[in-house]
This record gives sequence, structure tokens and C-alpha cells, in this order.
Amino acid sequence: MVFKLALTSFQVLLAVIYFSAGMSKLFHSFPHIIGPVWLIEELGKYQLALFGYFIAGAQILVGFLLFFNRFRLIAALMLLPMHLCITIIPISLGWQGTPYVNGALLLMILAILYSEKTRLVALVGQAASGNTPPNKYVYVVTFVICWVFALLLKFVFGK
Repeated sequence: MVFKLALTSFQVLLAVIYFSAGMSKLFHSFPHIIGPVWLIEELGKYQLALFGYFIAGAQILVGFLLFFNRFRLIAALMLLPMHLCITIIPISLGWQGTPYVNGALLLMILAILYSEKTRLVALVGQAASGNTPPNKYVYVVTFVICWVFALLLKFVFGK
């Protein structure tokens, strides 16, 4: 019971944090808890404003999805790599307290994913036990063609 209450609290807290972080990047007066509202402008100095808009949009999408129990798993799966990338920045810059806050948020994300372990296992296991067997010939040929193409691009056309 306590674990379910904590998970719901984690879900809502992460939803508010990420939704408001994305919205505040687009609309600076939007109330927010974390996140630099100046990210798009700062990235714009390096012609990366579009990337800033992408980050804001992704944060809004993940935050919005987390508001609904039905989409909690997909939102947490989307949020994990995003949050790991966000966590690396303050660690790299040597910030004092932010990595601890990010660590706590990471534990919340992991707790949500752990609570969805049955659905995750079913999702991963479904591909292995699907009704239609994968065509190994197509897989191998595509694999080889992709690597040959990559090697040609690197060593023949990349000079």
C-alpha cells in the first residue's frame, strides 16, 4: 500500500517537473520546479535552437504522458535515457547539489519501471515468442549490407 502511494507520488511529481520544465523553456513565465528556462536561447548561440525546442517538446510529452496511469510505462521508458543525459551535465560541470537531486529523481524513475516489471517482461518476451518467426535470411543480409555500406562511406567515400 505504501509502495503504491509512493509510486503515484513519484509519477505525479515527475509529471509536474518535466511538463513544467518543457513549458517554461517555451514560455518563460510558466511556473516550473527545475530546468533552465534559457536553454533555447543559449543553444541558439551555437545554431542549436531547434535542439532546444526538441528538448522542450520531449519534456512536455513525457510529463504529459506521466499524468496518466495508462501511459506510465512508456513515459518512464522515454524518461530514463533523457534523465540520464540530463544528469551527466551537472556531474560534468562539477555542480555541488544538483547531481543528488537528479539521483533522487532517477531512483523515482527506476521505482516506476520496477513496478511495471511484469509488463516489461511481457513486452520483451513477446518478441521472442511471437507467432511469426523472424526471417533470419533477411536479417543477415540486411545486417551485412548495412555494415558494408557504413565501411564504404567511411573508407572509400569519406576520404
